[in-house]
Amino acid sequence: MSLLHRFSQVALSLALAFAAQHASADQSAAPAQTATPATAVNMEVIVLHGTNDGTGIDPKIGKIPELQKPPFSSYNSYKLLDRPKVAVQKGQQSKVKLPNGREMAIELKNIIAPKKKDDVTRYVVSTSIQKPGGNTFLPLLEVNAKAGEWFFVAGQTYKGGTLVIGVKVLP
Repeated sequence: MSLLHRFSQVALSLALAFAAQHASADQSAAPAQTATPATAVNMEVIVLHGTNDGTGIDPKIGKIPELQKPPFSSYNSYKLLDRPKVAVQKGQQSKVKLPNGREMAIELKNIIAPKKKDDVTRYVVSTSIQKPGGNTFLPLLEVNAKAGEWFFVAGQTYKGGTLVIGVKVLP
C-alpha cells in the first residue's frame, strides 16, 4: 500500500470520528427536557419474596400482571416484604436496604421529554445492588422507563426462594 493511500485512510478515519463526535454532540443539544439537580422524581420500590410454597400472591401486592408471566410465573407464590417510596434526584443515588443485607442504589440519569404528540415522558433510571462492604453483586442496569410501569431486578436467592425487586416511576 502506498504512503499516500495509507495517509488517505487515516485522514478519512479521523474525519469520520470528528463527524460522529459532532453528530452526537448535536443530538445531545436537542431540546430534550432534562432534570435539574434539584428535581426529584418519586419512585416506588416493591420487594417481593418469590417461592413455590403454594400460598399464592399476597393481596397487599396488588395487581402486577408481570408476576403471572415468564420468568416470574416460575414461582407460584409472592409475599410482600417491603414497599418504600423514594425521591430520586438526577445524578444522585438513593439507597434501599434489602432483606438479605444488600443495598440497591437507584439513580435518575435523565428525563426525556416527548418528541411527538403521542409520546410520553421517559425516565432513564439505573440500578445496582451492592453487597455489604460495597462489593457489587449486580452491576449497573439502566432502563428507559415510562411512569406508572414496573421494571424488575431479580435473581438473588433468599430463604428458599428469590428476591424480586420492582421499581416504578410514580406519575
